[in-house]
Amino acid sequence: MADKLSYVQISEQIQNLNLLQDMPEMDDQDRTRVQEYLDDLASRQENKFDNIIGMIKKCDTYISVLEEELNEIKTNLDAWKRNKEMMVNIIKFAYQQELISNKPTGSKYQGVFRKVKPRLVDNFSNWADNDRIEFGLRKTVTITRLKDGEVLEVKEEEMADKERLREVLSADTGNAPVSAHLVPGYSFTYERRKRLTED
Repeated sequence: MADKLSYVQISEQIQNLNLLQDMPEMDDQDRTRVQEYLDDLASRQENKFDNIIGMIKKCDTYISVLEEELNEIKTNLDAWKRNKEMMVNIIKFAYQQELISNKPTGSKYQGVFRKVKPRLVDNFSNWADNDRIEFGLRKTVTITRLKDGEVLEVKEEEMADKERLREVLSADTGNAPVSAHLVPGYSFTYERRKRLTED
C-alpha cells in the first residue's frame, strides 16, 4: 500500500520526534518507542526519496530522448528548407537568364515571378573616406544613470545611409560608392495548374 504521508510530512515528523526525544521528561520506555517510530519513519523517508529520485531519472530520460528528437527534427527541417531554396534558385536562375517567362508552367503546376524591392548590398567596410562622409551615418548610443544623469558609456557606430544609398543606386547616377550595389529581387509563387474546362 502506498504511503499516505508525503516526503516533506515524513521529514517534518522526524524533526519533531528528534526534538521530543531530547526532552528531559522522557523516560527510557518512551525513548525506546520514539526511537522505533523514528526508525520506521527513516525507512519510509528513504523509500520516498528513492521514489522521487526514480521519477527525476525518468524525467531525465524523457528530456534526453525528446531533445535528441528535437535536434533531429531541426536538422531535417533545415535540410528540407535548403533543398527547397536550391530548387527555387534553379527556376529563378533560368528566369534571370531570360530562359523562361515570368509565368512558367508544367503539366501539373504553374508559377509566377514578381519583382520585389531589390536587396541592398552596401559593403560599407570597403568604402573610401569620401563615400563614408557622403553616404554614411553615425549612430551614437549614450547610457546615462537616471538618478544623477551621469554618463556611463557612449557607443558610436558608423553605418551606411541605406535609404539614400538605395535612391542613388536606383537613379543610377554613378555617384554611389563603387562597392555598393542592388541585387534584383523576385518573389516566386506556385500552385496547381488551372486547366481550362471544355463546355
